[in-house]
Amino acid sequence: MEFRLLGPVQLWSGGTQVALKRRQERLLLAVLLLDPGKAVPPERLIDLLWPEAMPDNPKRALQVYISRLRSVLDVDVRLTSGSEGYAVQAPPGRTDIEQFSGLVEQARRTGDLEQRSKLLVDALALWRGPALADVTTEDVRRRLCAGLEESRWAAEELRLTTELALGRHQELLPELARLTAAQPARETFAAASMLALYRSGRQADALAAYAELVRHLDDELGVEPGAEVRDLQVAILRQDSSLDLAAGSSVPRELPADVSILVGRDDVLRELAEVLLSPGRPSGVPAVVCLYGAAGTGKSAAAVRLAHRLAERYPDGQMFARLQDVNGQGIAARTILGQLLRSLGVDGSELPESMEARSAMLRSRLADKTVLLVFDDAIDAGQLRPLLPAGGGCGVIVTSRQPMLGLEDATHRELLPLPDETSAELLGALSGLGASRVADVVPHCAGLPLALRIVGARLALIREDVGDVVRTLADESQRLDYLVAGDRAVRASLDLSLSVATPPAQQLFARLALVGADEFGSWVAAPLLDLDEDSAQNVFDGLVSLGLVQPRRLQPPRYGLHGLVRSLAVELSGTTDNTELERRYLETVLRLLTIADDQIDHATTMIELDRGAGRELPVADTAASAGASWLEVEAPVVRAAVDLAVRNWPRLAGMLALRFNGFLAVRDDREVRQAVLRLAGEAAAGVGEAELEADLDRCLFGALAQGGAPPDELALQAERGLESAERCGVVSLHIAALNQVAWAASAQGDFGRALQVAEEMVSLVDTHPEAESSRSRALDQLGGALLMLGRIAEGQAARRAACALSTPGTRLHAIRQVLFAESLLADSDLGVSHLPELTKVLTEAREIVTRIGDELGIAHVDNTEAQLLILTGDPDRAEALLHRAADVLNRRPDASGEAANAIGRARLQVARGRPEKARQILETAIRANPGVGHAVQELAHQQTLLGLAT
Repeated sequence: MEFRLLGPVQLWSGGTQVALKRRQERLLLAVLLLDPGKAVPPERLIDLLWPEAMPDNPKRALQVYISRLRSVLDVDVRLTSGSEGYAVQAPPGRTDIEQFSGLVEQARRTGDLEQRSKLLVDALALWRGPALADVTTEDVRRRLCAGLEESRWAAEELRLTTELALGRHQELLPELARLTAAQPARETFAAASMLALYRSGRQADALAAYAELVRHLDDELGVEPGAEVRDLQVAILRQDSSLDLAAGSSVPRELPADVSILVGRDDVLRELAEVLLSPGRPSGVPAVVCLYGAAGTGKSAAAVRLAHRLAERYPDGQMFARLQDVNGQGIAARTILGQLLRSLGVDGSELPESMEARSAMLRSRLADKTVLLVFDDAIDAGQLRPLLPAGGGCGVIVTSRQPMLGLEDATHRELLPLPDETSAELLGALSGLGASRVADVVPHCAGLPLALRIVGARLALIREDVGDVVRTLADESQRLDYLVAGDRAVRASLDLSLSVATPPAQQLFARLALVGADEFGSWVAAPLLDLDEDSAQNVFDGLVSLGLVQPRRLQPPRYGLHGLVRSLAVELSGTTDNTELERRYLETVLRLLTIADDQIDHATTMIELDRGAGRELPVADTAASAGASWLEVEAPVVRAAVDLAVRNWPRLAGMLALRFNGFLAVRDDREVRQAVLRLAGEAAAGVGEAELEADLDRCLFGALAQGGAPPDELALQAERGLESAERCGVVSLHIAALNQVAWAASAQGDFGRALQVAEEMVSLVDTHPEAESSRSRALDQLGGALLMLGRIAEGQAARRAACALSTPGTRLHAIRQVLFAESLLADSDLGVSHLPELTKVLTEAREIVTRIGDELGIAHVDNTEAQLLILTGDPDRAEALLHRAADVLNRRPDASGEAANAIGRARLQVARGRPEKARQILETAIRANPGVGHAVQELAHQQTLLGLAT
């Protein structure tokens, strides 16, 4: 399926035009295709579809048009909707706009004038009239298509310039007459017409064309022509030889060969080209652009491509100089000046001795010329400043590994690693294998064009197997050794960057390998260097400026090492004993984690936890005091710290895991929670930390239960936890382990066993005064077992007592309140006699789960409150809460929550007089939970309460 927007809007499929009769449908499709894949908010679409008189229900009308469009699109084109709006997802190149842009870009890249002309003719032939010509008002069309129309005229300008360079001035004259009539104030068209007329022997007509331009500009805009057109008029009056087609001179052409394939840099090169060619700079100020970035990001290749594109705009020459030697040492400015002056024809015997005199001579030689200078791998502004011309007609392109601070008038742009899709495109083209066949290689090249070119060369020339390449690159110890091809090597490029770093920065670089996370904050530098925050930040900033550490996010600031840089850091880190360094770093992570954990009311901790150590870090400490929001950002760092600690510091690993557990439980991050607790538990068991092992086993059971583990697996974990709790001899942990044994028994449907264990828990509390704090846990489990056995009033009393004893404001207190509310709703009157109590406990529970950001907890409260609302006569609000809870449970499966949701929906149907629908809901839920005993029991009890049992 293809889309034509450059003219009347058309949709084609299989060579046949698909009819879109309504103007609004065609406009809607066009707006979504102006930027394929990007979501457009419905408000903007409505504004564009009905700029004057809106329908009564514009959102509904928009949805109708969206539906109609979906019905005519092919399977490979999708019209998607989301929170940000609507978007069309189509394979690249399906719109004539993309085809036009691609042809123009090819034309700009080629140095073959004939080929450029053909590409531009093909591109402009795609235009069948004004873009979006038949779908909206002229005012709206101009708002939507201003940039597109400008691209069309820019392509026309480039084609005219190309045709004139090919000597086709006479053939162009009729077309130029048409273009200047259509755009009489466009100076580039007038200039092309003047030059074509002059070269055709019509000097008087060329000057008349200039006079016509002056008249139009004065009448329409009240301005004079720009300097370029005025200079052309003067040259025509003088019959300057520079206007002759055959004019030329011996000038330096020193640019290295352009790379055959360069992808992902079009936007930045287009922007910098505009900077270099922009008119109106102050006299004596050359245009300077600086491309900076980490080693291997393709700065030199991009600079050379930019220089080749602009070469014809600098007729007095293009000069090139590398400012570092092969060892990464800066070459003296005096030496570079000698090289440049010789290129400009200065004899060696005429070269001044001093750097200052040579710099003055360069400025003099370039004062009235239009020359492009390319300086590759500059060290700093001090090295570069003597090399800059003073002529406003000159342009300068600089590459460096860090921003050129001190060049205030320069335009700086950073080259970042390529995204995976672009990397695959480049590697597929270089290797000749296509993007899809090399996709598995891409993640190991970290988006670095240097690495991609090396791998591409090996795949293309040596014909290595793609699978073997992936396996080699996946091994961090082999990766840098593999990435060598001829004089290209990633390791050498990285070593050059590291060689100019300060000794503390080199030390920090190696130690960053210990962090292990893909993203981290700059605070990690302080414990790694054992410095205060300000001193460590200065060292860290040095690595960022060299591109060895990459900024990943601005707010909050996050940094990372791309894969190949990390490989070097790991190598360097492995050359020293880091055991004590690891401890200092891990103690700091634990200390910050403790500050954050203290702000999260989860009540999951039973044993006394270590709080970490290390010097105070005022900025980091303050950030950590934000609690859960700090952990949202730092969770990958904490996760990696547990991995690091298990090797040499098992107690630290356990403490980190237990501190981390509360946050992970609240956020319901099941996979990470289980992995962290399992890993730390194994480490603690291996060194005899019995109490720590028991608490980690307890928390792991909670994680498995929250993650919906099968009842048999829960029973095994409960028995394992009971064994470790009995070994450590702590009564409270023993009671907690029995609690999990009882819970597992309920999950298996053995409610008699659950009651027996719960009574044992109460007995242990009664006989051990030091375990009094565990009474609420024992009563909670006792209440649950009694309820499952149909002893409703006794179960309610036990859970009421459990709530009265639990710590207010904690997540555990909220859970107990929801369970208590469910027991009240399980009464024979469906909870009617408990309305005030239900309202009180659910209000308090909602405040807690909302405050701590417990999304799954909110879903449980929603389920239970919906049943209360049904009792109080508000079924519509109850339905809304049940829908909201169901959305959460679809993303975060939870057997108890899903059963409660089904119960709420069944009660709602009964309240609305649809008992058969209610029976169907409960029976479906029972079939969905065949192995979860307590959930099935609750559902069956509800069937009886609602009179739906069969």
